[in-house]
Amino acid sequence: MKLKRKLLAGLLTLCMAVGMAVPAFAANGPSSGDMSAAWVQLYDSSVEEPDGSYFGYVLYSNGGEADTVEGAVYDKATNTITLTNYNHPEMTLATNEMGDDLKLHLVGDNHIAELVVWGFGWGGNLEITGDGSLTINENKTSQTAAIRFMAEGTQGLLKVGSNASVTAYKSAGENTYSAAFVSTTSSTLPFTGNLETELALTANSGIEGETTEWENVIYESNYVAQDWKVLTKGEDGKKYGVNYGTIYTGSDLTNGKPVGYIHELVKVEGLPSQKEYLAVQIATVDGLEKDALPEGYTDSGETISAKIGDISSMTVLIKDGQRFYWGVDPNHSQWLVYQTAVDDVTAEDWGQTTLTKIVVPVAGEGVSGATEEDIPAGYTTNVVKTGMYSYYCTNDVIKVSPSGTSTDPGTDPGTKPGEDTGVKDLTASETGVSISLTDGVPEGAELSADTIAQESVLGSRPELKEELPGLLSIYDISVRKDGKALEIKDNPMTVKIPMNDHLKGYKYYQAVYLGDPLERFDAVVEGDFLVFETTHLSQYAILGSNTPFETSEQPTDPTTPTDPTDPTDPAKPEQPGKPSEQTESPQTGDSSNMMLWIGLMLASCGGVIGMAVYSKRKKLHAK
Repeated sequence: MKLKRKLLAGLLTLCMAVGMAVPAFAANGPSSGDMSAAWVQLYDSSVEEPDGSYFGYVLYSNGGEADTVEGAVYDKATNTITLTNYNHPEMTLATNEMGDDLKLHLVGDNHIAELVVWGFGWGGNLEITGDGSLTINENKTSQTAAIRFMAEGTQGLLKVGSNASVTAYKSAGENTYSAAFVSTTSSTLPFTGNLETELALTANSGIEGETTEWENVIYESNYVAQDWKVLTKGEDGKKYGVNYGTIYTGSDLTNGKPVGYIHELVKVEGLPSQKEYLAVQIATVDGLEKDALPEGYTDSGETISAKIGDISSMTVLIKDGQRFYWGVDPNHSQWLVYQTAVDDVTAEDWGQTTLTKIVVPVAGEGVSGATEEDIPAGYTTNVVKTGMYSYYCTNDVIKVSPSGTSTDPGTDPGTKPGEDTGVKDLTASETGVSISLTDGVPEGAELSADTIAQESVLGSRPELKEELPGLLSIYDISVRKDGKALEIKDNPMTVKIPMNDHLKGYKYYQAVYLGDPLERFDAVVEGDFLVFETTHLSQYAILGSNTPFETSEQPTDPTTPTDPTDPTDPAKPEQPGKPSEQTESPQTGDSSNMMLWIGLMLASCGGVIGMAVYSKRKKLHAK
């Protein structure tokens, strides 16, 4: 039985510039859990209902049953959508959080209005298979792009198999495209297939996005201070306290489960409350009854009055070479400049352990009635690269077919080993990074070498946190010509990075190629540069330490170093499946972190195109 249903519509902005990355997991298969919004939908956006909804069908939803649709079916076991002679040029096929191994299998002749793939940090690739054909936007009703990949911090790769035929039309008017790939981590166009004609891209395609740097830090909340029973743990010399509460699952408020939140009581100077300690949540213990002690902890008999610390994402400010933070004053209607009070603080943030810092207000730097943009004189924001790219195809029609010849559009083949074109020494004008190649590159090639926000990289690859101790900077280094990245590999080269203040003061340095697997190279200080050798270009993390790395042999600087600066910790999405809870006092954690990611991504975009799409954040329940 065919079930009709109205699907909620929302409004999203298709940006001409890339914003902040959403933490990516690069997972296969649809996402799962209470927080999952994985779905496959078909909908008609040509006629909007008075309530803003569209008519459509659900082929798959993590939250419920699927509709039966003639000519369209989804198989979860293989993560494959199959279209069989589906002739509905008014219907859009859209997916969300379906993983990097999602496939669209074509049988016979198929027609749809748009093909839309959302990644949302989970996985946003699509491979088109089969020997059928797919025609997209033949009626030219799309208001944005016939093929639209909203990668949202994933690769967002479209791969068309050699036996499949895909034709996509561009609608008339400005700011419409035959294909668009937005907020992808790919530095080259993520579209492969047998193209009949070369793709034409806008001038701003393939340019790495920039954003204002921000960092997750802990500040004193405006919650009422409480008296903490001080606990100790072994001989670590630290003070702890426990906050007790109850977790309720769903709407049943009669059968809660006890829970305990362990806090470290950290001594901090300069707290707004003038308290001596701040309570920082470090662990959650399910089943811990009120007044019971967690295993391994001992009651010291002491009591300390302290407020709870909140984790918040604050804008990084720079003044006289020092890092400060710009955030809201929780006690007054104003914004404050904060400074670091305690470094290397371990905290629990939505179920994940993170290394961060405690910040306190800078005296006299509050701005009453200010907005986030009203930064005090003398301070500047720190603009960093996001590691994100967007591509907009302006062809009136894109055709991919078995007779096509181009198999990897958008990527210049670069220089083969041994080929000498005379250009071996390149310098990035903005950062001063330089490379000296063994094999030259074509005339007109330029070096791109920019720092990337650590939050962007560590957010998409959280496993790197333990692999990159003493992280100082991350550089994205590539050689580009005519807006396209050249393939540089198996080409021995020397890389020189200027020794700015952020890099100085360590005995040992290491450059780590952020591939899979990681590759580590010793780096040495030569004059005003940090130098290392490699054979390929991509993203490199620079580490500093006062003790040898595994591959280090001799100190690079005999002078007494300053204290290392520890890496910042990336923002994380909300904990999947986190149940509602009631506690006796507020808990550490900023539930707005995920929305901040999304807000940053939208706010940092340049020219915009409004487009009506699904309210993809709301989980759909089939009935």
